[in-house]
Amino acid sequence: MSGWIDEQIDPARTSPSTWPDIPNPLPATAPCQNFPLGCLQQNWFINALQGGDQLRQRTAFALSQIWVISGITINTPAAYNPYIRMLNNDAFTTYDKVMRDVTLSPGMGWYLDMANSAKAANGAIANENYARELMQLFTLGTFLVNDDGSLQLDSSGNPIPTYDQPTIQNFARAFTGWTYTACCGATQTFPTKTSQADWTSAMVSVDAQHDTVSKTLLNGQVLAAGRTAQQDLDDALANIFNHPNLPPFISKQLIEHLVTSNPSPAYVARISAVFKNNGAGVRGDLKAVIKAILLDPEARQGDTPGTAAPGFGHLREPVLFMTGVLRGVGFTISDSNTFASGLANSGNQMGQNVLFSPSVFNYFPPDYTIPGTIVFGPEFAIETTATSLVRANWIDNVVRNNLTGQGITIDLSALRGVPPDQLADQLAQTFMHGQMSANMRSTIITTVSALPNTTTNDQDNRTRTALYLVLTSSQYQIVH
Repeated sequence: MSGWIDEQIDPARTSPSTWPDIPNPLPATAPCQNFPLGCLQQNWFINALQGGDQLRQRTAFALSQIWVISGITINTPAAYNPYIRMLNNDAFTTYDKVMRDVTLSPGMGWYLDMANSAKAANGAIANENYARELMQLFTLGTFLVNDDGSLQLDSSGNPIPTYDQPTIQNFARAFTGWTYTACCGATQTFPTKTSQADWTSAMVSVDAQHDTVSKTLLNGQVLAAGRTAQQDLDDALANIFNHPNLPPFISKQLIEHLVTSNPSPAYVARISAVFKNNGAGVRGDLKAVIKAILLDPEARQGDTPGTAAPGFGHLREPVLFMTGVLRGVGFTISDSNTFASGLANSGNQMGQNVLFSPSVFNYFPPDYTIPGTIVFGPEFAIETTATSLVRANWIDNVVRNNLTGQGITIDLSALRGVPPDQLADQLAQTFMHGQMSANMRSTIITTVSALPNTTTNDQDNRTRTALYLVLTSSQYQIVH
């Protein structure tokens, strides 16, 4: 596992995913004529299904669910595509680089209004959107925590706020004076309209629009008056990056996305320690953090059947559920133009329209608790009776080869005629790491054995039935 992770982290040893620009105007043959972002969604699924850099993509996807933008606002591929490229490029860099690149990205500048945020007139307040979400969602969280993610409490037993409203206002002032780089040789102005923006370049500062009054940040750090927009931004980001909340807050979220929704405090503390120091004195080294998350003893406890603690694992979110199924069953591309074009719609019906987060709070909140329990299950926030049925019906379409209209052909003939016990074991190995429960295995064998086995169609129906039972089961849909 360690060697595979090292290979995935090394760009020279993997086949990188590609994010080609979406032509404007679209060619007449494009499957997303009236919906250009649909082409970008299609590219997302193509990379997720065929790219050789799966760990980079998974890490970038996790980062995109922390540093959220959405096609609901960013409604053009020209603005959204560079943001996806950036997160993929930064997936194995350092967290302060992610912070800087996202902060100055024109996509985020548009989404949370930092672009064209000018110094406010006397008595007015600068736009607070980015400053607030940067601390609340992207870096620190709203309450002080210990290295193991547990809340710090005051003498009355109450959580201690990480920051207050004046702090948000001071950061908002520190982030004034930035606008889009003007596109195509246009004269740089402030404000620069989105119609004139160069979406491939970082935002630029215009010091005349920057608030130069002194600012008090976290932990009492003061930015002196009279500084440039660049100086204030650099020190404001460093102030957040070095805050003690950042390692446990981000480490826990990455664990939730990649391994388990309910990591133990000790697991969070171990990853926080790696985040603070990768062993060579580097803070926020995502290569080291991701590797530590995946190889931690708690992450690997599920490798042995029956050893995972109660509440371990997480529900497969819809788009990862679909891509995991398709990679497992195997597929061929019957139409490269329409390939994967319908998967975004299927994900939307399951509650997750990829690249279209309903808000800055992601598709689902990281602290969602499964009703009637004390177990965290973020993905369960979009798991309803209706979406559960959509999942089951989608699996039915897969096993019946009904995705041909999406350029995907499924061929299960290699499983034709395999005895029920061997079929159950083969599917368990492919989809469940060989950890199918004895009761589930027995039930599948009994069910399949009772079906007719005379004709080729009978044998194919046995295969379809076994596969349907595996892929709709809770044992598959919960990653252990």
